[in-house]
Amino acid sequence: MTTLAAPRAVSPFIRACRWGALVTGVTYGFLRYAYLNKKEVRIQAREKDVRARIAAREAANKEELSRREMEILAKEVGSEF
Repeated sequence: MTTLAAPRAVSPFIRACRWGALVTGVTYGFLRYAYLNKKEVRIQAREKDVRARIAAREAANKEELSRREMEILAKEVGSEF
């Protein structure tokens, strides 16, 4: 089995560049997350409004369908509705 040579010392410049890249990446991620989070909040608010309008429209359609069915049933039974 061969033995590995001792690792060479990494130059201070390369270490500084690595730390700089790490800090830059973390900062970018934090700022990007904040930007996308604000955008997502606006999107969710808009979607909530759309869902409410759709639910109201479906409820109105369901009520109208129920009313029509009751009118048809009343005619078939011979009762006034």
